[in-house]
Amino acid sequence: MAEEAKKIIAVDDDVTNLNTLKTILKPYYEVYTASSAAILFRFLDNFVPDLILLDVEMPVTNGYTTIKKLKSDERFADVPVIFLTARDDESSEREGFDLGAVDYMTKPFSAPLLIKRIENQLLIVRKSKELISALNEAKNASLAKGSFLANMSHEIRTPMNAIIGMAQVAAKTEDVKKLKYCMSMVENSSTHLLSIINDILDMSKIEAGKLDMDNAPFNMQDVLIRISNLFAEKIEFKNIRFNIILGENMRRNYIGDELRLSQVIVNLLSNAVKFTPEDGKIELMVNEIEKEANYHVLRFSVSDTGIGMTEEQIGKLFNAFTQAESSTTSKYGGTGLGLAISKSIVEKMNGTIWVESEPGNGSTFFFEVQLERSGKPESKIPAKTLSKDVKVLVIDEDISETDYLTVIINSFGISADVAFSFDEAINLIKAAETARKPYDVILMDYTFIDGDSIERLKSSSDVSNISHIIIMSSFLHWNKVGEKLKKIGIDKYIAKPMFPSSLLDTINVTTGGTVMNAGSDAGAVAESPDFSDISILLAEDIEINQEIFISLLEETQATIDVAESGKVAVEKFKQNPDTYDIIIMDVQMPEMDGYEATRTIRDMKFDKAKTIPIIAMTANAFKEDIDRCIACGMDDHLAKPIDMNAVIEKISHYCKGQ
Repeated sequence: MAEEAKKIIAVDDDVTNLNTLKTILKPYYEVYTASSAAILFRFLDNFVPDLILLDVEMPVTNGYTTIKKLKSDERFADVPVIFLTARDDESSEREGFDLGAVDYMTKPFSAPLLIKRIENQLLIVRKSKELISALNEAKNASLAKGSFLANMSHEIRTPMNAIIGMAQVAAKTEDVKKLKYCMSMVENSSTHLLSIINDILDMSKIEAGKLDMDNAPFNMQDVLIRISNLFAEKIEFKNIRFNIILGENMRRNYIGDELRLSQVIVNLLSNAVKFTPEDGKIELMVNEIEKEANYHVLRFSVSDTGIGMTEEQIGKLFNAFTQAESSTTSKYGGTGLGLAISKSIVEKMNGTIWVESEPGNGSTFFFEVQLERSGKPESKIPAKTLSKDVKVLVIDEDISETDYLTVIINSFGISADVAFSFDEAINLIKAAETARKPYDVILMDYTFIDGDSIERLKSSSDVSNISHIIIMSSFLHWNKVGEKLKKIGIDKYIAKPMFPSSLLDTINVTTGGTVMNAGSDAGAVAESPDFSDISILLAEDIEINQEIFISLLEETQATIDVAESGKVAVEKFKQNPDTYDIIIMDVQMPEMDGYEATRTIRDMKFDKAKTIPIIAMTANAFKEDIDRCIACGMDDHLAKPIDMNAVIEKISHYCKGQ
């Protein structure tokens, strides 16, 4: 049986143009012509077309207004629209794509090219319908899964359309700015598509019973530091207060699947950041609640001040292939798989996951997991320490954070006073000065930094005590205000969220070593090694990542040469192979990725190409990803977000044999 001809509506106020289009398309499609938007919508009252060709400049109702109306009606929202217009400026094209067009062609047009563009869009529609058909078959096995797959059709098609459309626009432009815009849109859409695919692949492993768990020693504090770094920029952008609070029973070292545990925490924090408004608060709490002969039970909780949920929504949360409600997908995006995947991982760790929430009052997600006891001898977090009489003042308006800091500081064997306002802090400082027992350390939250606060603090205290003020802030915030503070004598800060070992080290340095660390070996800040005789070739395409890497290694005095792509890295090494001692190679880069760049270097015909250490740097840190790095000729692997201690360790190992 022959396939029914596809229906196309051509809309143009010029009758000659309509006749031309009908002549071109009639051999292939069932063509309807409309000389105005009003006539188009009369057609739409009777049938839904497979595609619409739409002119922009029309009287009464132009093309942009027409497509807005189309996309606002769920009956026609998925009908592909191609703009066919005499407007050939970049802003008009961009507006067309922003409003939902799948393609944009300028008059006069090539008939064969128009037919090809239409074929491409109808192919996308056909593939989407085939996917929906396959998904409907799965509905017999699981109604929830069928609903999910229908949603996936939309989720996958949206970025796919953007990728194809932007690639077509890029292919016919010679404008560098327009090309960069197209490529940025392709990159953003590809990243979104990749996250959807990763969720689907993880869920496929779970459905097939092939979700394998690793069992290896790891440092819990290091895991939480890496995760907090991952969210730093988003949290800073929304001005969200973010605390990580470790319970008194927490240890540093456990045995389990570090990456899968991190995946659960990242999923929960990602949702918290997504649903928490600006100036909100997120808190991650971790504590050891039970200890048996061979394992520990850890409880994690992620609280936010976001939109909250009803009982009905909570009931759907952890089911595979569903979200709290359909409007969540359209407003916030996502596959709805994150919590289902997290539930499966937690259950693989012999644990449970649940949530407490009310509409408008935020949510708290809890999960408990069993982790094996580490054989490494260690003290708890925070470690008990010995000290002389040291006085600490904490200035912070966040009650939960001040409670946490007080517990940590008290565990060091020293006392801490708390001020919840700047005026209260001034009074405490003056009282301490009068009693001739001034504070040795003043920990001040960055939110108290304003035009005259520092000067008021200086004038209320001995000038010498200005060196004892430590600003508690994120790395990004310190970058913004650090230079200003250094000019008035404050050069110390401690990064948020805070951990016991870093707090202990900061107090230790500030007081000249009066607080002693009793056996705590994690998170200590070692002196920067001397890498002045080491030359590093850094292959990294993201500029901010380049700056961070160079900044964090600055004190080592290493020479760092940056290559913004794998291709550039290959050329730099080829021209001066004896210049470099080690290559840090990002995996995902334009032009030539890290895998191909490594293979190209290893294939070069001189000895240095075979022996120079090449270290992978990638966010893909599962076993199969590491194996792929090694298989292409890399020597080792660094997971993103980058732990600078790990970077220093790799460089020391490969360049100094330490």
